[in-house]
Amino acid sequence: MTLTTATERDPGSDAARTRVAALFEGASRVSLGVVVVAPPDATRESARDAATDAAIVAGRSELLREATAAAREIVLKGFANAGFSGTWAVTDMSVSVATAADRVAAAAAFEEATVAAIAEDLVDPETLDILGATWDQIASSSAIPSPGALSSIAATAAGVDRSPIQVAILAGVVLVCAFVGFAYGSYAGLIAVFLGVGVVGALMRGSSRPTR
Repeated sequence: MTLTTATERDPGSDAARTRVAALFEGASRVSLGVVVVAPPDATRESARDAATDAAIVAGRSELLREATAAAREIVLKGFANAGFSGTWAVTDMSVSVATAADRVAAAAAFEEATVAAIAEDLVDPETLDILGATWDQIASSSAIPSPGALSSIAATAAGVDRSPIQVAILAGVVLVCAFVGFAYGSYAGLIAVFLGVGVVGALMRGSSRPTR
């Protein structure tokens, strides 16, 4: 009697695992601080069902179960890590702006992309495009800094970067304004922060030089 391994039954299993590993590796570089995507609609759910059925028929049910659970965990950890960015040391603006619904929608999108990676060789290109589109949207927009992040203050328009000294001055202004503001009330602190940053930013804009 000859034993048949899972790989022998499904020659594409190893390639599917490799695709999932590559997807997870790429996800580690995606920032989830600001995420606004729609939850799965009927079209996405239908595509996921089709890809899931194809993967199960091909003998990849175990990989499907393990990978989608891991995908969900990756997204939840990503939100947890982005929950307190530390960009505003003394204000409450470092709290993630993502809602519970955003987290659920992002997790669903990454699970869809994971299912697509598993069933890439089993379903048609249109189904793969549907499953991967939402996560691609999240990944492509992850470079947008969170509201209140010093990274968004330090960068100017038209590809102009401020020098480290200018960024340090901006950070100092933010901290001083926040401390002073909190001595009189949180709303005053918030107003002071934006006024201070706006004034200093306007003064420094003229001395900034485009990067080449």
